[in-house]
Amino acid sequence: MNIRNLQVRSILLPVTPMMQQYLDIKEQYKDCILMFRLGDFYEMFFDDAVVASRELEIALTGRDCGLEERAPMCGVPYHSVDGYIARLIQKGYKVAICEQMEDPSLAKGLVKREVVRVVTPGTVTDMAMLDDKKNNYLVAIYAKKHMYGFAAVDVSTGWFATTRITWGNTMGKLLDEIAKYSPAEIIANHGFFDTNDAARQIMNRFGTFITQLEDGVFEDGYCTELVRRHFGPEALPEDEEELCVNASGALLHYLEQTQKSSLDHIQQITPYKIEEYMILDMTARRNLELTETMRDRSRKGSLLWVLDRTMTSMGARTLRSWVEQPLINTGDINERLDAVEELRDKFMVRMELRELFRRIYDIERLISRIVLGNANCRDLIALKNSIGQIPYIKKILENCGSALISKNNALMDELSDVFELIERAIIDDPPISVKEGGIIKPGFNEEVDRLKDAATNGKEWILSLEAREREKTGIKNLRIGYTKVFGYYIEVTKSYFHLVPQEYIRKQTLANCERYVTQELKEMEETVLGAESRVVELEYQLFVEIRRKVASQTARIKQTARCIAELDAICSLAEVADRENYCRPVISDDGVIKIENGRHPVVEKTLETGSFVPNDTMLDMDENRLAIITGPNMAGKSTYMRQVALIVL
Repeated sequence: MNIRNLQVRSILLPVTPMMQQYLDIKEQYKDCILMFRLGDFYEMFFDDAVVASRELEIALTGRDCGLEERAPMCGVPYHSVDGYIARLIQKGYKVAICEQMEDPSLAKGLVKREVVRVVTPGTVTDMAMLDDKKNNYLVAIYAKKHMYGFAAVDVSTGWFATTRITWGNTMGKLLDEIAKYSPAEIIANHGFFDTNDAARQIMNRFGTFITQLEDGVFEDGYCTELVRRHFGPEALPEDEEELCVNASGALLHYLEQTQKSSLDHIQQITPYKIEEYMILDMTARRNLELTETMRDRSRKGSLLWVLDRTMTSMGARTLRSWVEQPLINTGDINERLDAVEELRDKFMVRMELRELFRRIYDIERLISRIVLGNANCRDLIALKNSIGQIPYIKKILENCGSALISKNNALMDELSDVFELIERAIIDDPPISVKEGGIIKPGFNEEVDRLKDAATNGKEWILSLEAREREKTGIKNLRIGYTKVFGYYIEVTKSYFHLVPQEYIRKQTLANCERYVTQELKEMEETVLGAESRVVELEYQLFVEIRRKVASQTARIKQTARCIAELDAICSLAEVADRENYCRPVISDDGVIKIENGRHPVVEKTLETGSFVPNDTMLDMDENRLAIITGPNMAGKSTYMRQVALIVL
């Protein structure tokens, strides 16, 4: 499916200044649904409104815009916009978010507005819109004479990798690589769309959204500059730059255009060769049901469904990547098996680790939100609470000796400085909004404390004024009240009008009462409201600075997150091995497959306990090179073949 194109019809007649502002911004984002912030709503106009009202099932209305006819309009509340964005993204639309860049009450003339980000299927960072156990990949493909540069990124975690396909059945290998990543969105150059109808094949097989970018975005010099500026001058080895740099540079260009903020959470580019992992073509992946079933593409019934007992989202994604990219190097395989075996045999260590992992949030995606400037105080608290588990994890791991576990323990940073900063600054249960105050702990900032004291003392003075004025005037039911429109006031009912002092200034007349102010009350109101307003403003400034300081430690935080993810994945495999009584395989390079009492890991789980009949397998490079399997339909021939393949994986 293509990302849908949206156009606003050319309007040459004069329109209102606000509508002209909308049209000017829309002209720059023709292929997006433009959500235009007006007060507490995001509004959509003209064709965008017609499309959005249909897709979101919301009312289509109209707005005067200076034309003879009202402009079609629909809108959604700002506080629930994420759900609407998610629905549009799932239907294949891009969404441009246009915010008010200044306070409307302070603006001179038309409020300044700008698009602050563009959300597409491959650039989603909102955790509520993502599958926490699956990466959300955006892929760039650069086609040149039947050769391909391939780059993939998960914006929500900052992972970035690239490879190239230059020999053999390049189109087949490209499709296999796409099948491995199952990207949410693909961007490509014109040459790709002219190659063997590749785009149609991908859309038909994967249902992936594809965007065609101008060839200039993939130009050698431009892409080289982007890659070196972001990752450093030696990001890609010279012998691997060709094709890879074009795809990687185009990917960075697209991210800059959509995110419109720092991409500092994407810190490393990983060049790799397809041959470094077991090559599984699209058909093999589908038939082996590694991560989803053939019938309904559900997770239940797949190999991953059996193996995944991870406690963190990061660990689940890491384990999934292991299943999708099986190792082929004997040393790497045995290193991982050593770690799994150790945790399988150390029951108490494994249980303690799993309980600690249970308390850890998605650090990878949290730090990405922090760097992108999308994180709120609750995200910082989630990060702090996660970091708080690390010292206990490191202490437990001191009892482990396998190389992979020891390496991860050594690389894991306790991040005590980050923990202490958030602990000192942010209250433990902050509100969602960061612009309404009530987020900074007492004692963190002297000015905030002073202003809060001024506001509190002023309110106490105002409350005591009620008792003083009752005694002074003899008006028994006199009361002090407050509204956002009129501020603080003194309310007197009709029966006591004759006792109202001359210094009272009438502010509002109601059916049964009058509302007054005094000069003293007005002055105190200015003190209280001024202090409260300043506190809100100052707390937001402090929060932004705290978020910036946390973001500056991205490299350390990401490294620690990777260690936790890998340890959680190892724990998961150890847990399954212990529960299901799996044994450790002996890995050799002699071309022999010898399996005794082999069991199909998935079929066994779907049958009653003990009802699966184990099978032996013997294949080698001599007299047992080929095994012919015979039997009636539904006797288990294909199950046996898949069983052998899954055990080898």
